[in-house]
Amino acid sequence: MIKALIFDWFGVCTKENWGDCVQRELVKELKVSPEIIQREFKLFLQDFMSNKLSPEGFFQRFIAALDKEKDSKKFHYLLEIVPDLNEELLDLILVLKKRYKIYLLSNTTAELFKQYQKKIDFKKYFDHTFLSHELKTSKTQDEIWEIVLSKVNFSPEELVFIDNKEKYLELAQKHGIKTILFKNNEQVRKELIHSGIQIT
Repeated sequence: MIKALIFDWFGVCTKENWGDCVQRELVKELKVSPEIIQREFKLFLQDFMSNKLSPEGFFQRFIAALDKEKDSKKFHYLLEIVPDLNEELLDLILVLKKRYKIYLLSNTTAELFKQYQKKIDFKKYFDHTFLSHELKTSKTQDEIWEIVLSKVNFSPEELVFIDNKEKYLELAQKHGIKTILFKNNEQVRKELIHSGIQIT
């Protein structure tokens, strides 16, 4: 029986990933193709999200890989451009929270997370937040699930993890956790019902 749900933040509780926002801005600013931006962004993202790279270090490496002539400090404003909230899903989380424990597991940075703390009270939606920059590891690492499972009072079989990226779901599955690939609000609602989760 499912007793707790774990939600990703970017691309699930928000309408897109932070990388999508970054890509749109840099296509305009640097006249670089989206494919190149995405490739270089991914190279440095995990170290940034797990607090191994400072904002300065991330932008120095990332912007230099795109255009060595540009001053990376001029791109720190990208930390203030964050995706809109997925209000419909957050409303569903409030309903689910009446019956289940709800956790947040997110690859994020202190700077990005602060942008959302200005918008919502995370304690209203989540019983606990597991944030990569605080844990100093990311969803690409087994270690993050070892931390999560040691903190929650549930076995893997009692958990469902919802994320919009297959690679993160695969790691959860290795630990025996049921997963749902998020595509849209209606689809995830149907899959939750199919999993025996009450959403009213």
